[in-house]
Amino acid sequence: MNLARTALVVSTAFALLLGGVPAALAAPTPPPEPPRLSGPPELSGPAGAPAPRLSGGSAGDVAPASPAEVPEAPAAGGLAAGGLAGAAAAGAHPTTVEDITEAFEIVNDHRSQARRAPLVYNTALSRNAQQWAETMAGARKESRNPDPWAGAPSGGVRMDQYYGKGVFTGAFEGVDAVEALAHYLLDFYPREGTDQFARDLTHLGIGVSHVATSGSDGPGWETYLTIYYYAYPAGQAVPGTFPTPAQGFVPPVTAPAHTVRGAIGTKYHRLGGAAVLGEPTMSERGGLVHGGVYQQFRKGTRTTTIYWAPGYGAMAVKNYGSIGRKWIGAGREHNFGLPATDERPATGGAYQVFRRDGRSTQVMWSPGTGSRAIKLYGAIGRAWKAAGRERGYGFPVTDEYRYGAEVRQRFSKGYTVHYAAGRTWATR
Repeated sequence: MNLARTALVVSTAFALLLGGVPAALAAPTPPPEPPRLSGPPELSGPAGAPAPRLSGGSAGDVAPASPAEVPEAPAAGGLAAGGLAGAAAAGAHPTTVEDITEAFEIVNDHRSQARRAPLVYNTALSRNAQQWAETMAGARKESRNPDPWAGAPSGGVRMDQYYGKGVFTGAFEGVDAVEALAHYLLDFYPREGTDQFARDLTHLGIGVSHVATSGSDGPGWETYLTIYYYAYPAGQAVPGTFPTPAQGFVPPVTAPAHTVRGAIGTKYHRLGGAAVLGEPTMSERGGLVHGGVYQQFRKGTRTTTIYWAPGYGAMAVKNYGSIGRKWIGAGREHNFGLPATDERPATGGAYQVFRRDGRSTQVMWSPGTGSRAIKLYGAIGRAWKAAGRERGYGFPVTDEYRYGAEVRQRFSKGYTVHYAAGRTWATR
């Protein structure tokens, strides 16, 4: 996996949960401590990127915790208000079989190094793990599931749970995030008192949820991972069991909804939220020039897009308006650039400024002229500003156009600004 593309901060918690069954079904005496395993190569980012910071902890065997003993966790089963439903809404892109397979292979690689038998994948156990990953994502916080037996096939004698949160900034693939977080949970914790190498473990459940973020460091992701180990008596047939996730993976039935968060979320609510802009029609997406991200909203037939990029802040474009249509028709951020302001009123009209590579273009609108673009960085745009903008020459009636050897632009107060051979002048 190409982790060099990712600046990573992982904050995670880990716990082992023992018991919850009658004493007669208690686990056998633990085997001797397995050999220590070497961790993965040190994670590193690209040149100039902040070094990864890893933190976390581990706990020894404890009795099953009730919700009262872990007040930070949602109610048993993770289905309380703000639990699974809210978590599904927090997901930013779907859990894939590749995500689950990555964690599954890391678990069994660890067991192989410790000379332990591989575990098999179970759909019901993975559904439990997935629901808890989504519950953590909804709360934006890692926490121990107080009832990891809910929905598990009957007959289990023991289970252990690992869970964590990874915070990533920059471009990366979801599988890369799962790889980093799974290695962190299983490699970097002290192994005294832990049970991932116990001989009697048989089945595995895995859940993953990704959440898009946008903050001062730019767009990124949070990844939540749960790994559930279960022990079933030798020879017991457990429904929904497969040798690998590729054979038994069932995508989560709760498709991620579109949520609004970060700087775009702040802007959305400041502009009036759903009452003014409507509901989000997509999750936040990145990959724009200058590290920009965007999210689209619709109310009735009107669509608004909010953009964010470092140095720009969050700005809205009214796709349904004349200025928005002008910007879209010109090629969006590929031509004029990202919005550097919201649409603002001007005497007799309105305007919005866009910027790319340090060059600003102002789109002006008035009822009599429609929307036209002024290149503020160009000679004609500088002459227009020096003359007092729309209070001087007026609103642009045309975009810049060629006339012989000249470049010209006409304005509503009867002025035409000319540029040729390094000279700028105005006629009326």
